[in-house]
Amino acid sequence: MKKSFLLATLLFVIVSCQNRSSRNLTNGDSLLVNINIDSGFVSLGGEKQYVETLSKSNDNPILLFIHGGPGLPETPLLRYFNSELTDAFTLVIWEQRGSGKSFQNNPNPENMTLNQLISDAHELTLLLKKKYNKNKIFLAGYSWGSIIGMNLALKYPDDYIAYIGISQVINMKKGMEVSQKWIETKAKSNHDTSTLNVLRRLYLKDPTLCKGDFDCFLKQHELLTMYKGTVYNNKIDKEIEKALTAYRDYKNYDWNKGLGFSIKHLEKDLFSIDFTNITKISIPIFFIQGRHDWNVPSVLVETFFQNISAPSKQIIWFEYSGHGPLEEEAKKFNDIMINTIAKI
Repeated sequence: MKKSFLLATLLFVIVSCQNRSSRNLTNGDSLLVNINIDSGFVSLGGEKQYVETLSKSNDNPILLFIHGGPGLPETPLLRYFNSELTDAFTLVIWEQRGSGKSFQNNPNPENMTLNQLISDAHELTLLLKKKYNKNKIFLAGYSWGSIIGMNLALKYPDDYIAYIGISQVINMKKGMEVSQKWIETKAKSNHDTSTLNVLRRLYLKDPTLCKGDFDCFLKQHELLTMYKGTVYNNKIDKEIEKALTAYRDYKNYDWNKGLGFSIKHLEKDLFSIDFTNITKISIPIFFIQGRHDWNVPSVLVETFFQNISAPSKQIIWFEYSGHGPLEEEAKKFNDIMINTIAKI
């Protein structure tokens, strides 16, 4: 699968339930040195789901990371690009029902709805608070995961220190309209009649071009890719492909299968989301946005940010990123998480 495709939808050998040594996880060039790795399955909402914890000290605050897709776990990419986060956090990576090792463990989980995933995430939050004896934890959601994360921040503010929205989703349908207008401007300036013809068919919802919201989203993604509206830092493609195949437990993982299953059940939830009328969040919020993200347009987040009230808020721009700042500008992402967010 193309790397840029994964980044666009990340909107993204089965290990046992036993703990594993860091010596078994390589990032292709080096080991995850001095990082404790605790991995296995946890029952959430009656469904066994894979949770991986990377840590250097249990004294560090907990950071629960919620991946995108839906159906596309970020685990190998976090290991490869973002293991430095363990300098300041105990990093908890959860693979949602229908995703990754959770999907491999049960390829037909029940209750595949957004509400159930929100409930699963909150149940995991409570387990983490108890296990590590923490009153609150940090919460990060990426792309699709930012929908789950935003709902958690709104419903359960007492459980979280802060919410970090990465490539935050505000309204998918509105975002597609914004993206298509951006593509149209680019295509017209480049006299790109082929792209303009495809756009016209998207505007008309031509069923011979795509059927359903997500299918049309993928067709739009093809156009965005040509103009660097998904992955802006093209040099990162090879590193991402390397990361996805660097680890034995993901080398042969079928990314399309988990994505297809999750989209089948969650497409309606994904394209009905709308946070535009939210005006208040009760915890500190950070938005980490690629300046060139037109896959899930950052301009909608900018407007949302201006209208939201919170105890503190910050939008952090990544000037050389599209939809995947945590990989496209990994060093900057890790530095901000460690030296700014972890210290609030």
